[in-house]
Amino acid sequence: MRQFALLMTCVFAAPSLGLGETVYLNKDNISVAVGPGTSPGTFNNTFDNGQTIVKVIDAPSADAEELHNQTTHNWFTATDAGGGLELVFDLGVAYDISTLHFWNYTSEDFDVDNIDFTFFNLNGQQVGSISVQPELGTSPGITSQDTVLAAPVNVARINAFLTGSNREVDFQNVGFTAEVSVPEPSSLALLALGAAAIIARRRMVRR
Repeated sequence: MRQFALLMTCVFAAPSLGLGETVYLNKDNISVAVGPGTSPGTFNNTFDNGQTIVKVIDAPSADAEELHNQTTHNWFTATDAGGGLELVFDLGVAYDISTLHFWNYTSEDFDVDNIDFTFFNLNGQQVGSISVQPELGTSPGITSQDTVLAAPVNVARINAFLTGSNREVDFQNVGFTAEVSVPEPSSLALLALGAAAIIARRRMVRR
């Protein structure tokens, strides 16, 4: 029992887990890729001159300001009306998402008018969804619009489908403020059972 208690104490006290710690999610701790739901279209400057889709999440903080130019913004043009750009964010571990940060373009002719977010847990199960209609970005320096998200918990992957009028999708950055998810009671029970099984097996081997 002493071994079991020590093992469980180590699990909950491990500083690497950072349970309940608030973090800003960007290219330093998550990844992003163009999703399979992206419509036929042209990426314009997004992949030019060595630039990649990673610049979608390169804002260093939620209050960062960015100037719109050909190396900083992301511009996609859908071939057909209603088409858009799908982004898939892989968070690596489970987070409780509290705030969406979005840096939109400054002109109605090219900005993002709607974003459909779908949230998935580590098992690939959907745990929430929301549609956001961002306002035009500020000028000359573009700052984030912050949208409080009340529901998404235990999120490990986020799919976002961005659309705009005139088939245009032009924006600077996407970011999230979140906390590392605390395991649910059922998960804790499984963890305890697993730890007990490991200890029991060790005792049998010693005999």
